[in-house]
Amino acid sequence: MLINMKSKTIIYLDQNFISDIAKFDLADKKDKVRPALRAVFDAIKAGVDEEKFLSPDGWIHAIETAAESNPELRSAIGSYQAYLGQTSLNPPWEIKSSQFVNALLAYCGIQSDERETWRTAFRENPNRRMENFRITVSMPDLGLGGLSDNSLASLQKIRESGVKAETQYQAEIIATRKHYKMLIRTDYKYELSRHGVSVERAEEFIDSEAFAEVPNIDIFCRLWSRSLADKERKRGIEGDYNDIEFLSVYLPYCAVIATDHYMKTTVVSLGLDKKYGCLVFSMKEDDLGKMLKFLDEERAKKVPASTSLFSILCVMAKSKPVYEVSFLKKLSLARNKFQRTGKYWNKDVYVEVFLVYEKSTKIKMPNSEEVLKHGPHAMNAAQWSEMLVFGSNFEKIYNLDGKKVEKVIGGIPAHLRGPATAILRDDSDFDADVPEHDSFLFYDIENAVEKKLAQSERYMIPIVYN
Repeated sequence: MLINMKSKTIIYLDQNFISDIAKFDLADKKDKVRPALRAVFDAIKAGVDEEKFLSPDGWIHAIETAAESNPELRSAIGSYQAYLGQTSLNPPWEIKSSQFVNALLAYCGIQSDERETWRTAFRENPNRRMENFRITVSMPDLGLGGLSDNSLASLQKIRESGVKAETQYQAEIIATRKHYKMLIRTDYKYELSRHGVSVERAEEFIDSEAFAEVPNIDIFCRLWSRSLADKERKRGIEGDYNDIEFLSVYLPYCAVIATDHYMKTTVVSLGLDKKYGCLVFSMKEDDLGKMLKFLDEERAKKVPASTSLFSILCVMAKSKPVYEVSFLKKLSLARNKFQRTGKYWNKDVYVEVFLVYEKSTKIKMPNSEEVLKHGPHAMNAAQWSEMLVFGSNFEKIYNLDGKKVEKVIGGIPAHLRGPATAILRDDSDFDADVPEHDSFLFYDIENAVEKKLAQSERYMIPIVYN
């Protein structure tokens, strides 16, 4: 696993963990959830907030969440998954494909054109900055992820036969080689052509020891063989298959995996945890204690995955209850132009914007019926302002005690405020001298920070160094 101190620690929780944690939101179940489980969740969430941890979701989560019969619990599961991270792991078939192609190219001495290593496993860069919201689409229960009745019956016969794990492993490898020799003529035909690899050369790779060491093939065949060879195993084969499927594709990309006790024990006994550099924990009480200890130690030594180039603190006039829509739109445009165009195009850079409120603001938003009936007119200026704050990923700070600006800045986490903070008033007339679709504000501040100036040169905005 290629995780360093400046990258987020990837923590994968299987569905049982998330389902039990989500029961805290259910009045009739929250008292039955163990405190140790809540402590683990709180530790992960604290690390996520500090940009040190990430607990991604995956295709298997979506399948199992969709199959949850209790709608209240299903909704809570989705909420908790959103709490713990905003990044998704790629579907298993995409990870398997990437691993196979990369291993084939390495075997043939061909340089892979993989731009960034995280793309093999993740939909988005796992080290990107957390945002105020995440849009998710719940999957309906389509019965995906299940094995056919004939397959289940055949597999059960293998388990009941008392086959040895090593014998079954050899059978699994032979079957997998045969399967991939078919795939190179269909699914991988384009990849072979693109890289100039002949079918014969690909078959040579499939017959080699290197093929058996492709991570998902190695992990799946070893775990599945052990499961099928366990004649005393009482749990259904389909449940084991789903667990082994997620372990085989996600284990190499995680620092921590939480799963059931049987799978944890099997992974450790085969040495797969050490081989792929992943700690595996179960829901046993002593394991939860060990997991919590690791999380606390990891948080203490970890540094945030990203640091702002600088930050902006907007101070609102005391006479105003909310920021004006025009000001927020202008500020959002300015940041987007700075971060997503020009020299920072297609780069992960961050400038955090904080809005200081002198009094608490509780703005009731219109319900869906009102929005459907009245459209944009359903919201007044204060509600539009609230939407812009949330949608622009601006952070609110309530300075109810009237602290000095420097004190307010000192309370912001260092990685979010960056090396310097610009103090902007909500009546500032920045960018009045440029076209409406453009902006110089953030470049003006960046220039001042680089030169260590007390204020920016173009708009005379004060800079506080941290």
